[in-house]
Amino acid sequence: MPVRFDVIIVGGGISGLVSARKAAQQGKSVCVIEASDRFGGALQGKTLGGVTVDVGAEAFAVARPETLDLIKELGLVDRVVAPRRSDSRLIVPQGTFPMPHALLGIPTNPLADDVVAIIGIEEATKAAQLDELPVPESWDPQITLGALIRQRLGDQVTDYIATPVVGGVHALHPDLAEAEAIMPGITAATTKYGGLSKAAAAIRASSGVPGAAVNGLVGGMSNLVDALVQELQEAPNVELFLNTPVHNISKAESSGQSSWEVTTSNKEFLGDHVVVALDAKNAARVLTSLPSIHQPLSRLYVGDVVVFAGLISSDVLDEDPLGSGALIAPSTPSIHAKAITHASAKWEWIREAYGPGRHIVRLSYGRDGVINEDLADLATIAHADLELLLGTSMPAFDQAHLARWTGSLLHPRVGHRVNVSELKAAAASIEGLSLAIAGLAGNGLAGTVSQAHAAIS
Repeated sequence: MPVRFDVIIVGGGISGLVSARKAAQQGKSVCVIEASDRFGGALQGKTLGGVTVDVGAEAFAVARPETLDLIKELGLVDRVVAPRRSDSRLIVPQGTFPMPHALLGIPTNPLADDVVAIIGIEEATKAAQLDELPVPESWDPQITLGALIRQRLGDQVTDYIATPVVGGVHALHPDLAEAEAIMPGITAATTKYGGLSKAAAAIRASSGVPGAAVNGLVGGMSNLVDALVQELQEAPNVELFLNTPVHNISKAESSGQSSWEVTTSNKEFLGDHVVVALDAKNAARVLTSLPSIHQPLSRLYVGDVVVFAGLISSDVLDEDPLGSGALIAPSTPSIHAKAITHASAKWEWIREAYGPGRHIVRLSYGRDGVINEDLADLATIAHADLELLLGTSMPAFDQAHLARWTGSLLHPRVGHRVNVSELKAAAASIEGLSLAIAGLAGNGLAGTVSQAHAAIS
């Protein structure tokens, strides 16, 4: 016999948990159905050497208030910390350099010393001259970010500054990313300010915070998951289900009342309202009964990312040779990783927990939606990458954990905004259905939290 709830949440990541919390606060009966054996999605902690560290998302952007507001509501604000240092590096075939002052890899001044150091004065001068050329009044709405940067600043800026940054942040090459999808308003700003670098400078300045300003939580971002789950477990009107993959979501008629039916292997759920809080691929899989939703979902690109977190004993890392970490150009010889975070350098609480000579490093893999590395060999690959990045031999990892985040990043490729508009219009026309698809509101916690709140009216 089907179990009835006012609201059914399909997916137990942050989006699903936040939606469930809001619905429960409104006095509605709620269930959260999660396919895996844990809640939290891309927020996960693992214990390495007696300390629990993040193996998924490790921080949240401070430019928007949604995540911090949630943290305050959950009583975790005393754990909020800024990074100990945030001086990340850029690693390209030419060498290792300080990260230029930029907006997602678009330099705010192509003649700045930090840009010249990477591409040389001749190429930097060419970039500046290109960006002084007349700016179009209108742009191709589907121009890629790579094409935009190449047109205004040239290939060298694109290949050796923008590409490693966009690849490190979004796991996508800028030549594949729709500019207005990944950076809304960038073409209009380029026209308004008379150049792409000027637009980048104006947008950064208007935000009031540094371009990549983030905070974290002492003990890791997984504390956010623990607090949400505890609150939901204590709520009298909420039921949580783990290890319960959903097979299908469809409209149903029950006792003359229109409902939503959610089918799993051993349970059926009925609800007045269903929130689909899955990645795009799995959302498309369970919504085949609704072609107007299924089709645009199926056209969205999603990508996998692998995070290798390793505990290593080494005095070499005591001096923070890479600062807080580095983003790595795909053209850099022999290095597979797209990014490395020296977590012990970045976060004081991790540094103190392990003490001198013991360090956590996180190397991430996956470009353009594909993991090219054999996961069985990833510990060996990560160790080799670390040695190349540091330029010295290193001892073996003391402990390590590999986390694969399947479909965790939504890739805003060409046509993305058209698909999203079609998807949102279709969802708005279907009563009782809300979409809180991973990445639909941006690949970040603020967008996730905002979208989750919007899913519950």
